[in-house]
Amino acid sequence: VVARPLQRRRQREGRARPVPHRRVVTVGGDGVTRRMSCSMTVDAVRDRTKTVTRRHVDTWATLNPGDRLTLIEKGMGLAKGERQVVLDEVTIANVDVISLYGGMTEEECAREGFPEMEPDDFVKFWLDSHLVPLFATQNEAMAYEVRRIEWVYDEAATA
Repeated sequence: VVARPLQRRRQREGRARPVPHRRVVTVGGDGVTRRMSCSMTVDAVRDRTKTVTRRHVDTWATLNPGDRLTLIEKGMGLAKGERQVVLDEVTIANVDVISLYGGMTEEECAREGFPEMEPDDFVKFWLDSHLVPLFATQNEAMAYEVRRIEWVYDEAATA
C-alpha cells in the first residue's frame, strides 16, 4: 500500500489516523461484534423466526459458538450516504460444515426463513442465489458443503 504524502507526514509526526477495522462497536453492546447480512430474510429476522443460515463453506470459518453477531439488512451495495440497518443481535449456538442437502427438512426450511419452501426448492434457490454453477452429476450436488450457522436471539436486543 502506497501512502499519500499527507498520510506519510502524519505518520512522521505521530498523528496517523487509526486504521478502520472490519469489526464495529454496536450501540449499547458490551463489546465488538461482526455483522452478517440477512438481505433475503429480513422479515424472518425481524419476526425472530429465522434461527439458521447456510453460507459458503469458505466463509465465516472463524465463527464459534458463543460469538455474537449483529444481523443487518444489507452490508454491500449501499448507495452513497445510505447506512446499514441493524435488524437484531444474536449469539451463535452452533457452527457445522455439512452437505447442503444434509438434514434439509421442511422444519429446517422454516428455520432458514422460508417456511413455504420444500427442501428441494430451498436447495435449488440457495445454489442459484449463491451463484453456484450447475453440477455435472447428482452426486456432486449432494456432496456440496456449506457452513450451517445456528443462533439464538439476544433478549436484551431491540430490533
